[in-house]
This record gives sequence, C-alpha cells and structure tokens, in this order.
Amino acid sequence: MSETVHLKIQQFGPISDIDIVFNKYTVLIGKQGAGKSTIAKLYSMFTWLEKGLARRTVSDKYITQFSRFQKNYCAYHRLDSYFKTNTIIKFYGLHYNFFYEEGKLQIEEIEHQENYNVAKVMYVPAERFFLSTVDNPMNLKNLPESLKTFLDEFENAKIVLKAGYHLPFNNIAFEYDAQHKISWIKGEDYKIRLSDASSGYQSVIPLTLVTKFLSDLVQDNANKEELGFQERKQIEKEVNKVMNDKTLTEEVKFAMLRTISSRFKYSRFVNIVEEMEENLYPESQMSILFDLLDYTNRIELNRLVLTTHSPYIINYLTLAVKAFQLDRKVSGNDDLSSRINEIVPLQSVVNPAKLFIYELKDGKAIQLSNYDGLPSDENFLNIQLRLTNEMFDQLLEIEEEFDNKD
Repeated sequence: MSETVHLKIQQFGPISDIDIVFNKYTVLIGKQGAGKSTIAKLYSMFTWLEKGLARRTVSDKYITQFSRFQKNYCAYHRLDSYFKTNTIIKFYGLHYNFFYEEGKLQIEEIEHQENYNVAKVMYVPAERFFLSTVDNPMNLKNLPESLKTFLDEFENAKIVLKAGYHLPFNNIAFEYDAQHKISWIKGEDYKIRLSDASSGYQSVIPLTLVTKFLSDLVQDNANKEELGFQERKQIEKEVNKVMNDKTLTEEVKFAMLRTISSRFKYSRFVNIVEEMEENLYPESQMSILFDLLDYTNRIELNRLVLTTHSPYIINYLTLAVKAFQLDRKVSGNDDLSSRINEIVPLQSVVNPAKLFIYELKDGKAIQLSNYDGLPSDENFLNIQLRLTNEMFDQLLEIEEEFDNKD
C-alpha cells in the first residue's frame, strides 16, 4: 500500500490545473486566493470520506446519489459554489479512489482489506482565533460547519487538559475552569482570561490544545486491540439499520452515525492547519512548527498539511531537515546528537524524502526543488523578501544620487 495520496484538480474555484502528492509533510504556499485552502479542504474531505467508507458509516451509493458530494460534503467546507461545467477532481487515497467529472462522482475501493488505516482528520481553520474571543464559544451561532467541528474538539480538549497545559514558548500555561466555562492563560506573575489575551495566544491556544488532544487520542487508540469480526459485523448491522430507516432525517442519521463511529479505532492523525503562523512572532512560529512536527512524527502514518504565508516556515523546515540529516550522520555520537537537539528537537526533525512543498500561482501548483535534500529558497516567500531588499537598495541609490549632486 502506498503511503502517499494523490490529488488532481482541473477548473475548480481558483484552480485551473494542479497535480499534488501529499506525503508525511505537505506545505502549500502562495498569495491570497491562489487556492491553498481549496486544496487543503478537498484533501481533508476526501480523507474523511475514506474513513467513513472504511468504517461502513457511509456507503459509496449514499455519497454519490442526489448530488450529495457537491451539496453536502463540499458545502461543509463552503466549496459547493466552486464547481464549473468542466470541473474534474481525482483523488487517489490509501484505500479508495474518487473521480468527479461531468457532474458525477464515482468511487472505487482499491482493494478489499480487513485492516484499514483509519484517520482522525482535523481541519484547523484560520478563523480559530474567533473561538477564543468569548468565554463560552458554544453559545456562538451561525458558525461555518468546519469551524463548528473544530469547536467541538476544542471544547473536548479543554476538558481533558483543564488541569494545565504549557505552550511550547514564553512559559505560558493554559487552564480551564469547567464549572464557569472560562479559559485562562498564566504567565510567571499574571493570570488572565483567554478572551482578554493577545491575538497570538487566542490563535495558538485552540491549535495546540486540539493537536495535543487528538494526537494523544490516536496514540491511545493505536495501542488498543483490534475489533473482532463479530464486533465489526454488529457495527455494520447498526449502520445499515440507521441508513435504511426512512423515518429519520439526514441530520439525525449523521448524529447517530457519529456515535457509532466513535467506537472505532484510529490508527493515524491527519492534521490540516491553515496559517499556523497567524498573529505569531517569528520565534514563536518556530516553536509551534516544531511542536506540530513532534506530534506528526509519533506515528508513521500521521500526516501534517500546512498552508502558509510566512517566509519563516520554509526556513524552519530547512533547519528540521538539516537536523535530520546531521543526526543520522553523527549516529552513535551522543555529545553531537545532544548539541543538535539543543538547536532542533530531535523528535521534530524532518526526513526530506517525505517533505513536499508546493507553490501555487495562476491556478497551478509547482513543487519546489531541493538542493542536497534541503528545500530550495527559490520560492514566492523568499523572493518577496529579496524584493524588499532590492527596493531598499533602489532607495539608497536615489539618496546617493541626490547627495552627489550637492
């Protein structure tokens, strides 16, 4: 079984023609509106559908009938208006392939397997900071569906981690008062409500809490025994009963299916994060990135997908790759490995063979090349930095020209 996932998109929203392979670490860069989130959302949706099909909580017939793919599943991520008459989408997953063309979706199982690598999929939207601006976000109304789902996991994470969680920077701790439903952050000499905190903390707390909570959940699940044949048959029987009950609304069916689904085992965590750098100082961006990489590295089939506008993220990934290469080069030398660990935590290093970085431009995606395994600096973000330096040099030339005239 391949460990990579393949997504091809033509004429969908801002995308004209892209062909992307998702590996263990996948990064999407580009200007606003280039299609980064569109790609990440489709990847999230198809991975979730794979999980549902593998668990028999949905059937291929149910997904493909009555334009549900567009009207229900794509609408969940607000992609339902992105379709064009000539839209083509092809997703080659771990267990299922999906083909959308001429207004119809087809699904094929790659091969029937007794064991599936079922993913816990989490899409972390850029709007997550909104959930930190009030003490009880469950009272918020009219949230987008993807943000609602994230809020559910954020609330679960608060309960589990309420006794205290430390951010990977600034020696800041998180605490949750479940009785009064108030989130707090604590520094060395202060304690304030999360709703009163800086925008950086309001953005990063939901991301890091949910990531830790779900990563721990999947690890705990992965250590449990497989469901027996009879248990699997019983669950399938329950699912069929729900799906064939015409007295139930679709909303009730989905709620019942989620309950059944919760009894299954997860074997991997797919973490899809929009703009992880949101409102963060560069040094804090590095700490959070290394934290996300740590959780990704804990299980071989875990996956991390990032969309970013930050020029620092590629540079920090370069550090993680170099640390990976150097640690293997000095293998057996504990002193040198310890020194590497002080620069880049060894649990956060990145195998360059499993890092794919794509730059989106003009509706297309170009995979960045690398030099000796290190990500190329020939990319949109670094070019923007160089452009700033060139513009400053031009201003200095004008100043010098003026000074010489005097």
